[in-house]
Amino acid sequence: MELSTIALAGANTLVPLQGGFSIELILLQLLNGLALGVLYVLLASGMSVIFGITDILNFAHGAFYMIGAYLALVVIGATGSFFVALFLAPIGVALIGAGLERATLNRIYDRGPLYHVLLTFGLVLIITDAVEFVWGGGQQLINTPEILAGAVQLGPIFYPKYRLFTIVAGGLLAVATWMLFRYTKFGLIVRAGAQDQQTVRVMGVDMAKYFTLVFALGSLLAGAAGVLAAPFLNVNPSMGNEILVIAFIVVAVGGLGSYLGSVIAALVIGMLQTIGNVLVPELSGFLIYLIMFGILLFRPQGILGSYEIRDEVAKLSFKETINPIPLTDRRVLALLGLLVLVPLGTHRVFSPYVLGLISLMFIWGLFALSLDIVMGYIGLISFGHAAFFGVGAYAVGLTTIHVTNSFVLALLVAVLVTTVLAWVIGALSIRLTGVYFAMITFASAQLLYQLSFTIPDITGGSNGLTGIPDIRLFQVIDLADPIAFYYLALVCLAGCYFLAVRVMDSPFGRVLTAIRESERRASFLGYDANKYKRRAFAFSGAVGGVAGALFVTYQTFVSPNTLYWFVSGDALFAMVLGGTGTLYGPIIGGAVLVGLDHVLSTYTEQWRFVLGIFLVLTVLFAPRGLVSIGISIRERIDAQRATGTPTAEEPVSGENQ
Repeated sequence: MELSTIALAGANTLVPLQGGFSIELILLQLLNGLALGVLYVLLASGMSVIFGITDILNFAHGAFYMIGAYLALVVIGATGSFFVALFLAPIGVALIGAGLERATLNRIYDRGPLYHVLLTFGLVLIITDAVEFVWGGGQQLINTPEILAGAVQLGPIFYPKYRLFTIVAGGLLAVATWMLFRYTKFGLIVRAGAQDQQTVRVMGVDMAKYFTLVFALGSLLAGAAGVLAAPFLNVNPSMGNEILVIAFIVVAVGGLGSYLGSVIAALVIGMLQTIGNVLVPELSGFLIYLIMFGILLFRPQGILGSYEIRDEVAKLSFKETINPIPLTDRRVLALLGLLVLVPLGTHRVFSPYVLGLISLMFIWGLFALSLDIVMGYIGLISFGHAAFFGVGAYAVGLTTIHVTNSFVLALLVAVLVTTVLAWVIGALSIRLTGVYFAMITFASAQLLYQLSFTIPDITGGSNGLTGIPDIRLFQVIDLADPIAFYYLALVCLAGCYFLAVRVMDSPFGRVLTAIRESERRASFLGYDANKYKRRAFAFSGAVGGVAGALFVTYQTFVSPNTLYWFVSGDALFAMVLGGTGTLYGPIIGGAVLVGLDHVLSTYTEQWRFVLGIFLVLTVLFAPRGLVSIGISIRERIDAQRATGTPTAEEPVSGENQ
């Protein structure tokens, strides 16, 4: 159950007003919205503070909220006191946050935002599965303290004591945090660092220490929100995922790096969610996403934000270039020849399941390739590519159910729809950069995710789209046959890769690379940067749509989960794992991701824990991905030679003279 769906309790008989409402109902909703808003304040203010000084968009923030609830369970079990848990659990979360920051993020502050997003996403996987391993995946409940049980009369209504306590306790903590930043030396340094880190460093301040302290403070606030929310909700390992979305929305609306803006936005959004659930329940899920989308479009800095992305973190760029391998390369042709022969081993060497697994590798490789077109060649961070994957899947599913079971026609529909969708999103958002672009693409995908639940007559709602018939190629080949589908997926992957290489090796692609490296210089030379970026984004969306079309053909089922932000995170993982900006690297990364998924899930239910560690290590030690390992080895050899290290063929200085 989400925070926004907390039911009212303890209301007395309602006195109807015009339109079917009552004074009591309005008061209850206002108080409920205030309680919800206070929890959002604690969550979002911590995230905003972290971003303001470190430029880190912390995807692990929801996980710290979840840890707070579980640590409260431990403390209550040991002491029997909720109030002791409310004091100790957030401190525990702060210590965990500080430790993780020192071990991971502290090493990559000088890198682009892509690596920050991926590393914190890896922490989400690690923390969530670690919690599930220790406490299990089931629901757990923290009872309301006995002293706060029941309701108290406030004028014409009765309102739960615990919710009043939440408002007061959360409000006091928010005020204390504001005073910390406003009236202490710590706050002065943090605010100065958010404005100009270099100047603060020149004055002799160890900013690394303050980064850790700020991250710990943000984690503490998230943990406190988790403890306060626990009696409202059933505690479970996934409780941080949905609340993370809310935190992003609040931070975007209030203003990145603005504490006061986050407070105002949190209270407003809490009120709107609560009142919207009563007045327009069918639209309440859209309301906050629409607000976020509008704010990012027309005032990207938010209500009170004045934050400007520093130049060094505005875009993704690379110190070295790893060129794509053309499809006509002998190595690629040899690999394709080998892959063509693979189905011959079906039933002889391996089962059809293995062939299906390889087909799934092709699909995820294609999806990661679509993301690389945007991130590797434009330098923009898209965290909403699940939109194209999911919409492509739904387009094929709906076409085959209602129109024809021809894969070719359904694929054309999917490509057309996703191209138009990507063009529209690009037209609205392509002028933004850095985390602003990441957040607006994130909001776009989440809007579509919410839409899939709202129109069940079309999408099947939470049950997904079922009843998809057997899809045929040219009305002759049944794609339910694993061998036929394998060859189809291979042809689609090879064709899209060939097209991507040709496009990126064309004058159009070279302009994109120039824009990635210096948009100002490209514009000075007369190129319309936004036009080029829109076209590339539309092309990327079309390729993502092809991946989604293959996916629904593979499993003959599609659900809202294909649009969820975790899918975008997995695609990012695959892209970086293989090698961003190479086109072939993400294909390798997608295959490795599916392989790891299969192997790890065979041995443990907490396979994403290992996947998260793998992701964190990749970001820390192989940021250019698997394809860069050979290059790194050659660079080290060249560096050793450059320093004059003697080899077997080279006499040491002074010998034989």
